[in-house]
Amino acid sequence: MYIDKNGRTWLKGNLHTHTTRSDGRRSPEDTVALYRENGYDFIALTDHWTVSETRDGGGILELSGCEYDIGGDPRAGIYHIVGAGLKKDPQLKRGTPAQDIIDAIRDAGGFPILAHPAWSLNDPASAAQLKNLGAVEIFNSVSDLPCNCRPYSGSFCDLLALCGVFLPLVATDDTHFYRGEQCRSYIMVRADKPDPDEIFAAVAARDFYATQGPLMTVTQSGRDIAVDCTPCVSVAFFSDSVWSGRRAVYDENGGITHAEYKAEKSDTFVRVEIRDKDGRYAWSSYINL
Repeated sequence: MYIDKNGRTWLKGNLHTHTTRSDGRRSPEDTVALYRENGYDFIALTDHWTVSETRDGGGILELSGCEYDIGGDPRAGIYHIVGAGLKKDPQLKRGTPAQDIIDAIRDAGGFPILAHPAWSLNDPASAAQLKNLGAVEIFNSVSDLPCNCRPYSGSFCDLLALCGVFLPLVATDDTHFYRGEQCRSYIMVRADKPDPDEIFAAVAARDFYATQGPLMTVTQSGRDIAVDCTPCVSVAFFSDSVWSGRRAVYDENGGITHAEYKAEKSDTFVRVEIRDKDGRYAWSSYINL
């Protein structure tokens, strides 16, 4: 948790985590303790096909959750859908179609997140047919080295946006092996207290950002986008125009704390991505123009 210069409270959390209840390497108790010790305000334990409960974790909010995975062939479609903040068990069975899983998560009061679409080789045009998703992972730590590959889903998300689907962009650890992916990628949510309803309302409203450490504030005035951030090497303004000579700001010394972008006439959306000297990123959700 931190309070910004405007007096607003931001909460730190991870919405995708595994334990020994499914295929994680640490117990639920050890996992919660690890994230609590690293300053997290909330964590969702999302073991495969095993629904956890929302409860007080002794200084950290444990959000209920579960990960539902379907398919084994990317040509036919592999979907991993995280249900976070579930208020009851959806009682889903393996083999349930992706859309039915999303609908059941919503019916159970949960928040459905499309997990690691780059890792799953999801097709944006096919994924765009899914309705009522709450968010999509732009970065998934366990999908990166040394455990795996394809952790970054920015291109997928932008292609999904071209299909007219502008989902909030979250970063998660998807912790399994505890080999460096733990406590790496998370979201900072604008909420006064660690309350499930406040957290997911803020994510749905894009009143948050995803990060690996850098802090940032993104503001919009018409077609002018501004970013204030902790010192970084680069600020990139991703949009749907093919060419713009003004979408990147770079300083190899890592001295950027403010950047601005005036959207091109052809831009219909912009998202912001920053990187610091340690190679850590932060990502905004989409700004629709």
